[in-house]
Amino acid sequence: MHRSRGPAALAVAAAALLALTGCLVLPAPPAAAPPTGPSSVAVPPWEPTGEDVAPGLERYYGQDVDWTSCGDSWCGTITAPMDWFGSVDDDIELSVVVAPATGVREGAILYNPGGPGASGVDYVSQYADFLLPPEVREHYDLVGFDPRGVGGSTPISCYDDPQEFYDWMWGLPEGPAPEPLSDEDLQLQLESAQWFADACLEHTGPYLEFVGTEQVASDMDLMRALLGEERLNYLGVSYGTLIGSTYADLFPENVGRMVLDAAVAPDRSEFEGTLFQAAGFELAYGNFVADCLQQRDCPFTGTQEEALEQTRALIDGLDADPIEVADGRQLGSGAFFIAIAANLYSDLQWQVLRGVIADVMAGSGESAYAEADAYYGVRPDGTFEDNSYEALVSVNCLDAPAVTDFDEVRANGAEVMAAAPTLGPGFVGLSSCAAWPFEATREPHAITAPGADPIIVIGGRNDPATPYEQAVALADMLESGVLISVEAEGHGQYYAPMPNACVDEPVNEYFLTGVAPTADLDC
Repeated sequence: MHRSRGPAALAVAAAALLALTGCLVLPAPPAAAPPTGPSSVAVPPWEPTGEDVAPGLERYYGQDVDWTSCGDSWCGTITAPMDWFGSVDDDIELSVVVAPATGVREGAILYNPGGPGASGVDYVSQYADFLLPPEVREHYDLVGFDPRGVGGSTPISCYDDPQEFYDWMWGLPEGPAPEPLSDEDLQLQLESAQWFADACLEHTGPYLEFVGTEQVASDMDLMRALLGEERLNYLGVSYGTLIGSTYADLFPENVGRMVLDAAVAPDRSEFEGTLFQAAGFELAYGNFVADCLQQRDCPFTGTQEEALEQTRALIDGLDADPIEVADGRQLGSGAFFIAIAANLYSDLQWQVLRGVIADVMAGSGESAYAEADAYYGVRPDGTFEDNSYEALVSVNCLDAPAVTDFDEVRANGAEVMAAAPTLGPGFVGLSSCAAWPFEATREPHAITAPGADPIIVIGGRNDPATPYEQAVALADMLESGVLISVEAEGHGQYYAPMPNACVDEPVNEYFLTGVAPTADLDC
């Protein structure tokens, strides 16, 4: 039986791996990118649509955005209502970047890399030419935005002292840990969740209630109009697929050429999402172990099942006796689990994971902590690169009601462990949303988007973070859904990092001509 890793570590693990369903972990960007777009971007070539909108929204859809040159792109700040659905009158700001088409412009494609919490501005600013192939970039501006609560948009904040926040994330308890999922254990987790919820409310205020996905989708319709697009062309990855399907739910008549890669099923409950992920990561880890045993530097011995048992023993050992690292921190199984999960998104990362596991087996926790810190954007000095963790928890807490009943948490935990006997402990525990100060503003539900143009849904059969079954479910529920199934490892299948003509060619054709596959495809 796995011992508790301490209340903060468990709360983080439960939230983070809910986050991995298109949340915090994103498709890994390239190490470097060449400049994108033309050398002169002085005059944006679009005008707002000037369309009729509901009373009270005219000043938003009719605003003049001050687009300024930023490198080879345009940058702008858009004003949006804090609440699109009318309960408050305050405004927020949204940060947007437009990487211009490299040739004759035919329109714009809005892009979201996932999260919740990922900066689309950063992705497009740095990696525009790696997000779309040259033939599509030639004719389309690529538009990145920071969703409300994130980065350069009006942000969420949950702390003043980064060290205090860091200690909350990774801190281990003093003395013996309680029995896993006992009332004492779950009460400690609830207190940890309460600390985080109180900190976010204190530092963010009532805005914390208005950062859910339906609000973000409404922001995207405003961007569409201000960019002069009659319909929204969109590429969403991971959590970005939930934004896309939500947009189609709210604005089916405005859907243009939409592609949803590494899909999240919008009808899944919080627990169903966790269970999907637990099984997905268990599958991916099994594939990693099978490959590892064929490599000369594999730290495991014996059969695949014996290697999985060695992993379970390693996790148990860290629960009982954490490894002290050079700076005085202790590596428990919570941080080790994140280090494993962070390297299961692509088989290109498996070599790194072999090294991390070998180090931990040898009694060194430095590389595991380095991977876990990198996953959460922690700098060497202990500060954070961005507010992505705060955003991902805040959005998730509004997007689906949390399970708070201790008996239900225990029953769910047993189901998770049956689906994922090796990595399941990282998914078991009380949600970080258990003490959230606001009720969920979105109920999970099936999305059909009647009347929408074709929507391409892409699913990788071995995707750990957004398991393939979710892509099947989304494509099936959408009236105009078309599924592309990919026999591959990794999270996200279109274009980079490993081009696949079977996927890329029909998607490129759709973006360029509007002609979607007439039947589902297997790649």
